Amino acid sequence: MKHLRIAMWSGPRNISTAMMRSFSSRSDTYISDEPFYANYLMRTGIDHPGREEIIESYDTDYDSVISDLQNNIPDNKSIWYQKHMAQHIDPTDNLKWTNSFLNCLLIRNPNEVIPSFLQKSSITDSDALGYSQQLRLLQYHDYKIPTVDAKDILLNPKSMLTKICSFFKIEFEKEMLFWNQGPHPQDGIWGKYWYDRLWESTTFSTYKENTSFVDDQYKDLLEKCTIIYNELYKYRIRP
Repeated sequence: MKHLRIAMWSGPRNISTAMMRSFSSRSDTYISDEPFYANYLMRTGIDHPGREEIIESYDTDYDSVISDLQNNIPDNKSIWYQKHMAQHIDPTDNLKWTNSFLNCLLIRNPNEVIPSFLQKSSITDSDALGYSQQLRLLQYHDYKIPTVDAKDILLNPKSMLTKICSFFKIEFEKEMLFWNQGPHPQDGIWGKYWYDRLWESTTFSTYKENTSFVDDQYKDLLEKCTIIYNELYKYRIRP
């Protein structure tokens, strides 16, 4: 049996948890939800909802988390889908361990990310949105890892999921288009703060352009993130 480890690298306020749901609907896949989150909160001191509970409940050591992610795939599954937040990776962190994973970048337009993020938390700097870390991953892997845009997936989930599976050399399963409503066992304990809309869903939402206005105080942030997003966008899998 072929064993695969998929590392899906997203920024915040994307469809990363919906993608996690999609892969959890496969019969052959084990799921991990943001394994570096506790390390990120401990290292940066950022005050996210549930911070202390997360730090107390999960491994906060970067190297220890990597070791766990390289263990045998649990539950006798052949695929290990790991939902990662790119902003959880520090610029000084070693990326060598990602060489043994099938990496993919999940991007979203910062015009949509920034207003959505501000509804949940403050933004300290551009690093909190993960674009620069995603670019670092792309460059580290010589621009050879697939990149997918949230809008493309929402406009045609079946087509894009089929293409993503093709890159991973696995078969698309129609079950990936649906999931059970409510919390799932693999959800991190932070789900109660961030996953409210997802818990109401049973499939990918219909794409609606975000018309929220980005306040002037975030214009520089928006410009910086947009430059990187546009660079990442050039390498995306086309619909």
